[in-house]
Amino acid sequence: MISIVRHPALRLGIAFVVILLLGIQPNWTPLLDDLRIARASSTLNTDSLNAILDAYARQPWQADRARAAALATLGAGFYESAIATINAAASLEGWTPELHIALGDAYHGADDVDQAIKEWEAARPDRPADASLLTKLAIAYEARGRFEEAAGALRTLVALEPNNAIAQYRFGLMLSVIDPASAPAHLALAAGMDPSVQPFADSLNQAVEAGLQADDTAYTYGIIGYTLIGLREYALAKAALLNAVSGRPDFAEAYAYLGLAEDYLGSDGMYAYERALDIDEKLAIAHYLVGLHSRRIGDNDKAIPALKRAFELDASNAAAAAELGSAYTELADLTTAEAWYVQAVSVAPKDASFWTLLAKFYIDHDLKVDQDGLLAAQKAVELAPDSADAWDTLGFAQYLNDSRDLAEENLLKARELDPQLATVHFHLGLLYLDTDRSTDARQSLETAIALDAGGPIAEQAIKALTRLGITALPTAVPTSTP
Repeated sequence: MISIVRHPALRLGIAFVVILLLGIQPNWTPLLDDLRIARASSTLNTDSLNAILDAYARQPWQADRARAAALATLGAGFYESAIATINAAASLEGWTPELHIALGDAYHGADDVDQAIKEWEAARPDRPADASLLTKLAIAYEARGRFEEAAGALRTLVALEPNNAIAQYRFGLMLSVIDPASAPAHLALAAGMDPSVQPFADSLNQAVEAGLQADDTAYTYGIIGYTLIGLREYALAKAALLNAVSGRPDFAEAYAYLGLAEDYLGSDGMYAYERALDIDEKLAIAHYLVGLHSRRIGDNDKAIPALKRAFELDASNAAAAAELGSAYTELADLTTAEAWYVQAVSVAPKDASFWTLLAKFYIDHDLKVDQDGLLAAQKAVELAPDSADAWDTLGFAQYLNDSRDLAEENLLKARELDPQLATVHFHLGLLYLDTDRSTDARQSLETAIALDAGGPIAEQAIKALTRLGITALPTAVPTSTP
């Protein structure tokens, strides 16, 4: 076996996983929304669009009318028509930066990112300080994995707009993959400017600095890649982890997380997991990730031995035990499933999520609901009083035990904590049905259907609605709740 240099700090990743619990990611969405609003004409309506197009149709040789029609169709979102009309306008008056940018916008709207980049690049020499153009290019370069070029556009953008927290953060992200030593300054700036960006920027900054202090380039990219997975920046994570394994071909942990990044990108990460295990057959995280990979593709026959091996190598991995519980549940071996769920809470007795999983297992299979199921749900709420899922599980366990007043109180608490949780609306709907409150029942069940459209909760809620003689489905989430 190849001798392996281990860096325990790479496993500091557990601290960074908390980032996954935060709902809003500091990505390009706000800037894209601003650009979209700016692109569309605030005064353009159907009548004015038709008037502009009619004028152009009557005098297609008039450059100003062609240009007006081009920009109007772009603003209206008719991208294919805009592409044709912009080219027609250019043939009449020649190419201008405005037309190149507009054509790039149209190609981007039509999902032809590469052609959009070409058009925006054509405009850039004449618009070197155009912040919106730089933003578009940075987004497009990043989407195509052209991180060096994205960083170049962002470098100019943050020079123009030093208080742009999102741009500073994205620049820090790019630099973490191509020039880690330069990333902390921009991540720190972003964190100080915008509280919504701060936890993400601080998390990555900690990883970069930990890597730099280790004075090991491969390790630096390894911990950065792991942290980027926690930040849901999977393409950048893959790039960092490829840097890590390129610098150290025997870096088993980096290969394991590379497989995870590949899986999240929709590729098949098994090649990387297998490479990690070739290097170190006793690497627990690699076995665990193989188990997760196999679970995702529905191969429990392969998942179970991998997860068991992961737990054998690392008996502190409660998540592996819980996954085994889920796998055995799918195989209808409830006795073994229960044992593994109990093992999970034994390993992590202060983690509410595993108590919630155990409670749901009992509830879903009508096992020990009045005993262990209720106790597990109560423990989950005790450990996580701000968890809507835990309160919902407790409320439903109480409903099943005919403690309807307590059930309603706790289900309403869950709904207050998370009005978008479909299960709590479904459970309230069932309770209201059983207590002859048909109006409240209908509203709760229809909300559940709308929130989980096409999902299993919606399917169950539709069946419950038939008790009220209702078969028509809601088309939107109701605007109020009982």
